[in-house]
Amino acid sequence: METHAPRAVFLSYASQDAEAARRIADALRAPVVEACFVLSARNPTQPEGVVMHARTSFVAAAACAAFCAVAFFTASPLRAAEKPDYKATAERIVGQCAGVKEGDRVVVRGDLRDIEFVEELTLAVWRRGAEPIQVLGRERALRRYFDEVPAKVDTLPASLSLKLAGIQTVDISIYGEEFPGQLDSVAPARIAATGQRSSDVFHASLKAGVRHVSIGNGLYPTDATAKQHGLSKAQLADLYWKGINVDYAQMQAKGAALKAILAAGKEVRVTHPNGTNLICRIAGRPVFVSAGVISAEDVAKGGAALQAWLPAGEVYLVPVPGTAEGKIVHDTLRFAAGVIRGATFTVKAGKMVAHAAQPGPEYELWKKRYAAAPASRDDFAYVDIGINPNVKVPAGSKLTSWVPAGAVSLGFGGNVWAGGANTISWATGGSINGCTLTVDGKVVVENGVLK
Repeated sequence: METHAPRAVFLSYASQDAEAARRIADALRAPVVEACFVLSARNPTQPEGVVMHARTSFVAAAACAAFCAVAFFTASPLRAAEKPDYKATAERIVGQCAGVKEGDRVVVRGDLRDIEFVEELTLAVWRRGAEPIQVLGRERALRRYFDEVPAKVDTLPASLSLKLAGIQTVDISIYGEEFPGQLDSVAPARIAATGQRSSDVFHASLKAGVRHVSIGNGLYPTDATAKQHGLSKAQLADLYWKGINVDYAQMQAKGAALKAILAAGKEVRVTHPNGTNLICRIAGRPVFVSAGVISAEDVAKGGAALQAWLPAGEVYLVPVPGTAEGKIVHDTLRFAAGVIRGATFTVKAGKMVAHAAQPGPEYELWKKRYAAAPASRDDFAYVDIGINPNVKVPAGSKLTSWVPAGAVSLGFGGNVWAGGANTISWATGGSINGCTLTVDGKVVVENGVLK
């Protein structure tokens, strides 16, 4: 059988031709065409709980080159009361968060449901004298990839994506989930292979100095995400946009103060009435702040500093390898379309040595994916503290998120995004509300309240 080198295709089209373009793009997704997965740094394939936590997106090979005036409508549009001022928000994200300036080469990524926001982001880029392209896909096409594309394609080099990573200077991506369980029956080995390919592209982009702004951060308001959090979609949308439209200067100041405490510290301890009791060494470890703005200082530092997740509000670090000891307990850990209850991880000498949870389909699926991951899946990866005052956990909800002020997130596996050296795509862990965190005995978070 004749073989060909992988090829990549950009498809440009006008709004009235959107459906025809979709059919062409579907036809082009064959083994000889590079299927371009461009996924989140902290979650190539799944929501909070596995494979890089709660940040994901699938981008098909079809894309809009330069600016295509495309007019789609979201599959589940926000009601008028939930809908933000996209233009004003886009101006803030492009100008303040990403720091786009004349001459920048900006890739704006999103699902077709996000087209209104993608258009406003793209126009905001143009207004600054920078050059944007739109890369649009459909979340549900991710399942079709695994159903229709042979597994041998999973390990083909992502040559187009790698070249783009070396050309662009800014990446603005919107991540949301309407179909969180669509990959439940996909072979874990395929999840691992495509996740690693995506991680490799992300790591290359950081090395090339690309600034990344990721919009969603596990709070993008869809019906599925709202259900996992025990909220209505309207409640989640309110939290989401309040979290994005925060006072960034004030949050940066809070982040800088917390960074100074961690940078001067030697030991962190995290405790919780649910049985969590973890201690780790942090002396000499770099500390990062995601306060929604990629500053000139961040650009000069490079690497993990070149990232902002919106809604923003995190201070994080990678502990000294081999020093974490204790136990981590998650009352609920978001995974696939549901939650794992009572997820418990035992840590010795910086590695997960045992795991347990209440029986259920989510935990069974987690174990299969865990078994397919490389050995460094067990490495304790990060400590992350939320600092966003606008994102508050509603009483009676199951909301777990990186960013609420006082939230503590702990996890294992890949941690390049946090300044670590573990390059695998697998990661597992999540946020715990109500923790107490101390640095050298000094209380920084008490019962979930940031001091």
